[in-house]
Parts: sequence; structure tokens; C-alpha cells
Amino acid sequence: MTSPAAGGLINYVRTVAGDLGDDVYEVDVDLESGLATAIILVHSKVPTLVDCPLLLTWDEVSGWALRVETDGWGDTTAIEFMGEDILPEPGLVRDFLQEAVDGRNPGMLQPPSFRLPNAGDDLEDRLARFAA
Repeated sequence: MTSPAAGGLINYVRTVAGDLGDDVYEVDVDLESGLATAIILVHSKVPTLVDCPLLLTWDEVSGWALRVETDGWGDTTAIEFMGEDILPEPGLVRDFLQEAVDGRNPGMLQPPSFRLPNAGDDLEDRLARFAA
């Protein structure tokens, strides 16, 4: 991912985390592993998995997902995917999380495949708009 897009992803994820406010425990963006990813660990829980840490994750293929840590060692399982758009408005991501925490299942069970990694599409241009 090029510099403006990388900076844009970092700012986009920070904006999403900012919309979540005090619910955010930790934020991480990884641009070095070949597939751009982001993780936002939150304090909230979903009603059916109250003992499992909850994470919002983003990757450049499937967009946002809601995941739970399953083993105490960092392994996670997706419980639903947001779908609709790979780069939704930050407020929509907040709403997705809130609906899940409220016990509604706002997403889809199968991961959407918006694009291939490093595809020559408009994702980098869209991310660059978030660059400072």
C-alpha cells in the first residue's frame, strides 16, 4: 500500500476508534504483513459470548468484521461481517458494533470478498482521502 493510502488507513481506523469513544481498549494497524489489517479491541461484549474479548477487525479483502478471542492466546473467530462496503463511514461501523452488543445480528456470517489483496482498484484512492 502506498504512503497516502497507508496514512489514510491509519487515520480512518483512528476515526472509527474515536467514534467508539471509551469502549476502545486497544488499536493496531498492520501494513507490513502483505495484507493491510486493523484491529480495535473493545470493552463491550456480545450477549452470547460474554466471557470472550471482542474485537472489530478490518482487512483489505473483507472489510469490517466482529471477532471474539477464543483461547486466551490471541486466536480469534469471526462471528459476523459488516458487508455492504469495504470502507463504510465510521459511524456505520459504530452502529454495527452497537447492534451486535444489543443482541441483534447486524452482519453476515460469510465474509464478503470485496476485492483481491493489492488489487488495482480505487481502495488506495479512497483511503488517501483520509490522509492528513
